[in-house]
Amino acid sequence: HLVFGTIHASSAPGTIGRILDLFPNDMHKAIRSSMGFNMRAIVGQKLLKTIVDKPSRVPIVEIMKFNPIVKKVVLEAQDEKLFSAIRIGKDEGMQVFNDSLYDFVQRELVSRAAAFEISPNVEELKMMLKGIEVKAPAIL
Repeated sequence: HLVFGTIHASSAPGTIGRILDLFPNDMHKAIRSSMGFNMRAIVGQKLLKTIVDKPSRVPIVEIMKFNPIVKKVVLEAQDEKLFSAIRIGKDEGMQVFNDSLYDFVQRELVSRAAAFEISPNVEELKMMLKGIEVKAPAIL
């Protein structure tokens, strides 16, 4: 079965915590197990005004696929490692919000100021725009 759902969260990794908040602590291990083995991906989206007439807004997207690394991190309750897992999974189609922001700034659809305002990590985005490659730390 394919099921789509929505939940308000600030990031794809933050969605894990938001889901867990819906359940008592004694159920978290079982919920993590269910998420780890049943979820395929979490996609976060924010709409941002453009600096062109059309389109007037673009979706800034964060994609976290449940590959073996993400599953392991979720099952072991190491949520702080999820952003690194997304970076490692870039070749599998994963991306953080800054990857999406970078793309729209480079394509001159979004202003730098607007991108910096919505970016979850402004310094990282500034480095990316200067051509400094941002890689995941080797913690996984």
